[in-house]
Amino acid sequence: MLYFDYTATTPIDEEVLDTYLRVEKNLFANSTSLHRLGQMSNHMYEKASEEIKELLQTPDHNLVFTANATEANNLGIYGVVLKHASGRIITTKIEHPSVYEVFKDLERKGYDAVYLDIDSEGMIDLQQLENAMTKDTVLVSVMWVNNIIGSVQPLKKVIEIVKRYPKAKLHADCVQGMGRIKPDFDFKELDLLTLSGHKIYAPKGIGALLYRRQIDLEKILHGSDAQFGIKPGTISVALAAALCKALKKYLPQTVEHYRHVLEMNRHLRQGLAKLDYIVLNSTENGSPYVVNFSIRGKNGETVVHFLEKEQIYVSTGSACSSKLKKPERAVYFLTNDEELATSSIRVSLSHLTSKQEIDKLLENLEKAKDV
Repeated sequence: MLYFDYTATTPIDEEVLDTYLRVEKNLFANSTSLHRLGQMSNHMYEKASEEIKELLQTPDHNLVFTANATEANNLGIYGVVLKHASGRIITTKIEHPSVYEVFKDLERKGYDAVYLDIDSEGMIDLQQLENAMTKDTVLVSVMWVNNIIGSVQPLKKVIEIVKRYPKAKLHADCVQGMGRIKPDFDFKELDLLTLSGHKIYAPKGIGALLYRRQIDLEKILHGSDAQFGIKPGTISVALAAALCKALKKYLPQTVEHYRHVLEMNRHLRQGLAKLDYIVLNSTENGSPYVVNFSIRGKNGETVVHFLEKEQIYVSTGSACSSKLKKPERAVYFLTNDEELATSSIRVSLSHLTSKQEIDKLLENLEKAKDV
């Protein structure tokens, strides 16, 4: 089996799995229970939370464990915006559906939504952001690394712009950058950030929302006062511990893994450049973990199913919305070409990827033009 869909999900790391199983077995009590076992569970939950904040250097943020990044994005964005009866909200045209569709919903509710364009490199126009900012702007949401085309947004400059407007809060979906790209900004400078466990070799079912303590989020879910009342309900202490373990293991290896993946990316791009029927969509300036390309005249889904017969696994785009069978939004806004958006393929790499695996993929992509 050759796996090239690490942007959709990663296999669980053995050490992370061991942590999960150990905590789930020994600290299974409800962390809100008053008895000793419950307090031991609560200690583990608090330890995981504090260690993650220490790793990210966000001491002044609250951390809420969620089921996934989609939930974290929803809780954070709605939480900020619904505190205001009206106002301007700004995001990009290429956000993950869990951000983009929330903005569309808020727009239907009457909020003034602005969607920033991207250029041929997949980058937002900072001048357009400057022009869009007003004293009534309540939220700006810009993803760090795009999950489809791999563009890395200039968050350091975005932070500088948004800071000039006291009412505005800045949210960043950090899912695809965490543990993969070394940031040129400090996480503590973001008002809200979200991350996902299963994108960094932790189990599925765990994500996190971090937000500044001074921010009073509107509560979207109602129940207990667990996790600041933002995510009521019983906490999976084992999943929280597993996420913490994954971050502790993989964040220090970010630079080392980046170098390896960059080498794999170049090897793949060199091979794709020799196939004249392939159009590269993602640029070399983006994340090396993501390579997006199209085969003109071929439906992307057809190519995915052809490759899976050889036990080679790639994707057409976001796993969260791939069943909708629409042209890939990020590719369309990057290329302004519906055919390229419909025929796009996403190959995502990892520190586990080898040149031999890439050569096998390239060999089968040569055959794909005839399917």
